[in-house]
Amino acid sequence: MNMYLDRKREKRREFFRQLFNYVLTVIIALALAFCFVQFLFQTTSVVGDSMSPVLVNKDDALLFKGAYTFGSPKRNDIIKFTVEKSDKKHEYIKRVVALPGETVQIVDGVLLVDGKEVKGVKFTDTIASPGIAEKEIKLGKKEYFVMGDNCNNSEDSRFSNVGAVTKEEINGRIIATIDGFHINKIK
Repeated sequence: MNMYLDRKREKRREFFRQLFNYVLTVIIALALAFCFVQFLFQTTSVVGDSMSPVLVNKDDALLFKGAYTFGSPKRNDIIKFTVEKSDKKHEYIKRVVALPGETVQIVDGVLLVDGKEVKGVKFTDTIASPGIAEKEIKLGKKEYFVMGDNCNNSEDSRFSNVGAVTKEEINGRIIATIDGFHINKIK
């Protein structure tokens, strides 16, 4: 009878050990998933066509939230940022065209950084409105000048309601679009 009770106790212990291991595995997996989404990656929806043709209205994009944890945005990075003006938050997705310490100006529809035309930024058209960049703008130590690729249909750093974007306002870098189960890297 003692052996029978010992086997029964041992089976019960083994059952609870396996149950504990299973529950612990699920908790660890959920914690890792939470950290992954909270601190590294997030999906976001594109609103508007200011980044057309790279990103268009209602595209789903993958935001790498940890992109600038140990580094800084580079020219041509597509970033998501939040601007808070008079208790209202507005989120934008734009391309970095000028970096901290640089001088920006738009003359005759051409983007100049430190007096030289910026090559490699592919605007869909000649820039029709220079906005506040009609005069030279000297960026601060943590400021970035951003613009939409569809420059004539973009609310960006050329306008005072957006202005230069600080590193603290940047949520991360857009690295891909998501189409169903396909992830398309942004070039």
